[in-house]
Amino acid sequence: MQRREFWNRPCPVSWTFLAALCGVLVFTPKGNTQTWTWKNPLPHGNTNNSIQRPGPNVIVIVGDQGRIIRSTDDGKTWRLVQSNTDISFHDESFIDSEYGWACGEDGIISRTTDGGLTWHRQNTGTTKRVYAINFFSRQVGWAVGVGGLILYTSDGGNTWIDKSYHEPHFLRSIYFDDDKRGWIMGWAGLILETTDGGDSWVKKDFNLPGNPEYIYYVNNTVRFICGGNGLMLKTTDRGKNWRMIDSKTGVTLISMYFVGDDIGWAVGKGGVIIKTTDKGETWKRVESGTDADLMDVSFSENGTGIVLGVRGTLLRSTDWGETWKSVSIGPRSSFYSVDFVSQNIGWVMGRDGDFLKTTDGGETWTKQVFAQALQLNGMDFIDERRGWVVGIRGQVAMTEDGGETWTVQQSDKGYRLNSVAFRDPNNGIAVGEGGALLVTNDGGANWTRAGFPEKVELYDVELMGSQCWVVVGARGTIAVSCDNGGSWKKQQPPVTEDLLSVKFIDAKRGWACGTRGTLIITEDGGNTWEQIPTNVYLSLTSVDFANPQTGTVIGAEGIVLTTRNGGKTWTRIARPTEESLVDLRYTDAKTMWVVGHNGTVLHCAW
Repeated sequence: MQRREFWNRPCPVSWTFLAALCGVLVFTPKGNTQTWTWKNPLPHGNTNNSIQRPGPNVIVIVGDQGRIIRSTDDGKTWRLVQSNTDISFHDESFIDSEYGWACGEDGIISRTTDGGLTWHRQNTGTTKRVYAINFFSRQVGWAVGVGGLILYTSDGGNTWIDKSYHEPHFLRSIYFDDDKRGWIMGWAGLILETTDGGDSWVKKDFNLPGNPEYIYYVNNTVRFICGGNGLMLKTTDRGKNWRMIDSKTGVTLISMYFVGDDIGWAVGKGGVIIKTTDKGETWKRVESGTDADLMDVSFSENGTGIVLGVRGTLLRSTDWGETWKSVSIGPRSSFYSVDFVSQNIGWVMGRDGDFLKTTDGGETWTKQVFAQALQLNGMDFIDERRGWVVGIRGQVAMTEDGGETWTVQQSDKGYRLNSVAFRDPNNGIAVGEGGALLVTNDGGANWTRAGFPEKVELYDVELMGSQCWVVVGARGTIAVSCDNGGSWKKQQPPVTEDLLSVKFIDAKRGWACGTRGTLIITEDGGNTWEQIPTNVYLSLTSVDFANPQTGTVIGAEGIVLTTRNGGKTWTRIARPTEESLVDLRYTDAKTMWVVGHNGTVLHCAW
């Protein structure tokens, strides 16, 4: 992932969490009608992989799920760039202020001719992962990737010629000294050299120690290699001789950057940043303030630096990398519940008692705090003022002012509560571990421990029509009560996996999902259930329907399934994130909210 930058200017980055119009990142996968908008964290929560500065004050960052963000004011504000793909990008290369290329999964190489404003995919003729790309003029460029993939273009990428190496190595970076001599760095220290402009490649036997992974050219003679366990190697004679350098770290180093010949930085796993001021002879560890894996680093000539990494990590320094501050805004605790009482008013709830509230349809959010600070698992609001939350120690709390303050109604250290639902201001049910089941008919002023047929973990409770309740839980548990929780009738679904979420659109039609990709449907009030194949083997955590035909299921690692025929068949759409998703809520047939791990809050519109 050799970096080439053509403008060395300051790149300050500043984000205001409530500045949604500047900070929101929208993602529209090609071929899909869903538009995903990041609401937290900002600018987004997906992995950033590569940074370039194509022009004065212009910064372009590419990353996973086709994310491209761009700044034209040295990073003070950012805007979405429509990449026209959901495919992850790994690297980018700009040759000047207008022409740039980005490469990634599924053989993708996309080009921009307007400084990163618009991008168009080129035909590479391969579906292999393209891991690194480097252009040396508007016409001539190289790209490398898995399986020994080497691609060459002499017409700006309109056509790509396959010059792949005959052995299936994982190739990670490419650089040329001139139009004849070049190097490719591969996995486990592999180095390929060409002296004929790439017509042939020869494996070099430098007998490098450790686990080399990445090469960086400081100038025509000085090069560094870094890799696993803090490996740092330096050559001053184009690779004839290498010296081991003490990097002051034992973690994998992933990327490097130098300003001039003297000052440089390397970044790696676990939030590691190291710095040198003497041509890489000695290095010191710099506190980054994060433990996230860092993927790339870049500096301007006046000492303003950007470091980026996994889960939307974005750090900035204004003092030559001595200190760093996060410019990714918003809470990072996992969100476990989302609820909207209208198109505009809604809440997302974090496990550690963090709340975000919106009154303008998610354009801005206000942070609220649950004073008791206990682990919370479930939430239900019946209007813009009244709502309940449940969590560990059997706790139930109520708000009557839209979440500004909370009153504890029930607490019992003997069990955990996972879900709560209210039919009206008086009647509600909360469920949890060991078959714990609480019932109230006075708005929670009093909660009564009701009986459940067995001691099994209950994960969700929902209304089934206007009079009945349904609960789901471990080992395929489904039970229905039509006397406000007084008695329960167990149903017999065709699965034994844990059921994590249930949704009924009326008294007859319902759906439930759970572990190992389990998804089941009933059209007779649960008397019979049919299992729907999903081809998913991870947990499906939440299901919701906007109407009898339109529904969505979400799950681990960003899985999203949608249906437009009442759940008879489901379509797996492009993942908006790799974070595990936990809860979702429709506000109408064309609007949906999704929350999950690492502070993920997403808005989806059709």
